[in-house]
Amino acid sequence: MPYRLYLCAGLHCAARGPGTHATLEHALWEAGLLGAVELHLSGCQDHCDHGPNLLVQPGNYRYVGVTPERAAAIIARHLRDGLPVLDWQATPELRRKAP
Repeated sequence: MPYRLYLCAGLHCAARGPGTHATLEHALWEAGLLGAVELHLSGCQDHCDHGPNLLVQPGNYRYVGVTPERAAAIIARHLRDGLPVLDWQATPELRRKAP
């Protein structure tokens, strides 16, 4: 089943991670997955204080703090090798608190 990636393009994530989309595209290209994985920008994923955030489907894996280094590792380990990186997964307590 092909992967679909949703990179948060909300204000907080976009400000914290300029260039993350391009980094993901480059990592997909390096892994030979550029044509096999869909990469989309999404709205807010409610983990604003820990962004940039990336949702990987199938599996509903949500990564927080996606730096260029983490982006490359997520592509290599999760998408190419099939091993989700559990240390960078979002947890319910990381969700944005209602005002």
